[in-house]
Amino acid sequence: MNNQPDHANRGHAEFSPSSLKYVATCAGYKGREGTSAAAEKGTRIHEALEIRDPSALHDEDENDIYEQIVKDEDIFLNKIIGDQHREEHNEIVVDVALEGTNTFGTCDRLTLYGGDKAVMGDYKTGISTIDAPTENWQAKAYSVGAFQKYEALNEITFVFYIPVRGEVLHGTFKRDDVPNLIKELSQVITKAERVRPEWDKSAPDLDDLEPSGNCRFCTFEERCPALGAIVIEIASRFTDKYVPKGDIEDPEDPETVEQLWAIAKIVTNWATKIKAKAIDMAKSGTEFPSLKLKSMGSPRKCVDNIKLIEVAEEFGISNEEILEVASFPLKKVTDLASKHAEKGEKQQAVRDFADALSEASVIKTNEERFTLN
Repeated sequence: MNNQPDHANRGHAEFSPSSLKYVATCAGYKGREGTSAAAEKGTRIHEALEIRDPSALHDEDENDIYEQIVKDEDIFLNKIIGDQHREEHNEIVVDVALEGTNTFGTCDRLTLYGGDKAVMGDYKTGISTIDAPTENWQAKAYSVGAFQKYEALNEITFVFYIPVRGEVLHGTFKRDDVPNLIKELSQVITKAERVRPEWDKSAPDLDDLEPSGNCRFCTFEERCPALGAIVIEIASRFTDKYVPKGDIEDPEDPETVEQLWAIAKIVTNWATKIKAKAIDMAKSGTEFPSLKLKSMGSPRKCVDNIKLIEVAEEFGISNEEILEVASFPLKKVTDLASKHAEKGEKQQAVRDFADALSEASVIKTNEERFTLN
């Protein structure tokens, strides 16, 4: 019988506690759908922590994170609670009733003790910087939900375990804090409930959008007018010549479009330099708040085609099989036709060679590409 928990298929609130950090910054924010290797890794570690069984983890790194969280949590709980009686709840769902709205989420661990106190623990398996609990929207929402769920509670110590950063962050909430927390959470969610649907029409007002480093996680990143405004602001530092006065959300005016084209080229070059600088800094050991150096692998290129064929034959690979997977640079091949033609006939030889390839259905002509100068 498989007792392994399944967190991946668990439901999420539209404005879940874990997303409120982003929504509080920009009311138009919506996280990208789908999963990633990092998210799947985190899910496996959370499932292992729920049942305290690491057997389903994939590698040593996942096991190290699991073991460090177990160690940190045991030390913290023993320090705070000691020998007092504990009532443990893993993966506890908390409903958060707010002013005119609500949300819900699943807290990794809730430990009740002393009759009116609790420790709420949340496991963070990534490298991202986590705000201290008393400034953290997720911690605020979970704590309100716990106070509402357990009427006897008067104090909650909220703790984030972040082994990859070597951190254990904790803070305390009192029941007297609940009215202000509810007000703060309600304002964030009700504004987002008003602003986010505007994407279905065209885009929210610029005044309702607030670009930040979180934009790279937002599903609306590529069509956000606020990011366009930032691009213009960056370009204006280089020159005021191209700052458009017309509509930048969906411009139709040729002059505005031309100005935006120029801005795009300026900012693209600037962005390329910044990306290269950031990578060089990371390779030199610089730690960023949420960016992490990731290898894309080292591309390999064949530099001796004749030798490749010889070695391939030793492994039973025929020339025909190699040709089926090969990709020839047509410009270089047609240049060979020119090389073998008589003087004065070179250009015609190239044209004849290309025509012969087309007639033999060897080459395919793609749609013509354009640019602007």
